[in-house]
Amino acid sequence: MTQLLWLLLPVAALSGWLAARARYRRPHAREARDAASPFLSSRYIRGLNYLLNEQQDKAIEVFVEMVEVDSETVETHIVLGNLFRRRGEVDRAIRIHQNLIARPNLSLVQRQQALLELGKDYMKAGLLDRAESVFNELIKDGARLAEPYRLLREIYEQEKEWQRAIEVSQQQQKASGEDLSSLMAHYHCELGESDLEQGALGAAMEHARAARGLQPASVRGLLLLAEVLRARGDARKAMKLLRAAPEQHPDMVPLLLPVIIEGFRRLGDGEELERWLLRLDERLAVPSVRLARIDLMIEQGRRDEARGLIEESLSQGRYSPALMQRYATLMEHGDAEVPQEFRALVDALARLEEQMPAVRCHQCGFEATQPSWQCPGCHGWDTLKPLDEWQTHPESRRA
Repeated sequence: MTQLLWLLLPVAALSGWLAARARYRRPHAREARDAASPFLSSRYIRGLNYLLNEQQDKAIEVFVEMVEVDSETVETHIVLGNLFRRRGEVDRAIRIHQNLIARPNLSLVQRQQALLELGKDYMKAGLLDRAESVFNELIKDGARLAEPYRLLREIYEQEKEWQRAIEVSQQQQKASGEDLSSLMAHYHCELGESDLEQGALGAAMEHARAARGLQPASVRGLLLLAEVLRARGDARKAMKLLRAAPEQHPDMVPLLLPVIIEGFRRLGDGEELERWLLRLDERLAVPSVRLARIDLMIEQGRRDEARGLIEESLSQGRYSPALMQRYATLMEHGDAEVPQEFRALVDALARLEEQMPAVRCHQCGFEATQPSWQCPGCHGWDTLKPLDEWQTHPESRRA
């Protein structure tokens, strides 16, 4: 991106120079053209030479001098300010964009673009209140730009001002026609989860229903609704919602399973839990469900059955680090004279399981060991998906 800016900088300067030449060709301005054109041209060429020789600081100095000479080169000012911002020289970027906005002869589009860049400068400097004010001014002015809305949402997300994030999303949706239902559903879930923690069950229920209304297929909205129902004493209704969820959202099974298993335990339905897991394992055949069955057998002391189920998986060419860790642990407990090397292997497999990524962002590729609704890498919502696929032996793939 920095290289692109270095390419854009001389282009912007040249466009300003060409615009100046066009103005100087007007009647009664020929003398000004003859005096200014060679001067600008020589500076442009010198600045370009500095860029080609990777003397970036000297190139910046030349282009700064150029915009001081020709006050109409708005694009050059904007590119210079952006360049300073990206280099971390935010104070210089702010001064350039502020000076640009102060000019009375800017067109509406130019002023809006300069304001947008100034808002970005403030965000980079951590001056979120000033950035918020700038973006709100752009929206009130009717700027037909998507970025002020997006950047405002980013500010409100950082500050956890979820209600304000909902409001600006509604404004953008009305202005642009863009569907932001998924985003607003997450904001309602954030508010609902906070209400649930504080015991405000009525408000939590309202946000859960709002999230479900905006995005009926939302897994997060479903989980929030189930938690609110359970907190209100309607555990069976909550379980009815949850039991159907894995087959409706097979890609989210690892996230759903712990909540569902805990629901069965609270209801005291241990046998029904085992039957439900068996049916789900037959339909989905994913590692998380098979591991849940194995862990339940180990918990109940049925180690031989658990070991047999693992060996069945291996014979089918399916394995995972978690499965191998369970197998090694069962073998260790089954033999009183396990060598020290084997114990080290069991420990290594346990550490490997802990360090293995549990989710991956399908948008930026970010991986994490814990699930999250918003990607820490690209800040996208609903982009982190659980990694829940069998590793298979080459022989089984060929088959």
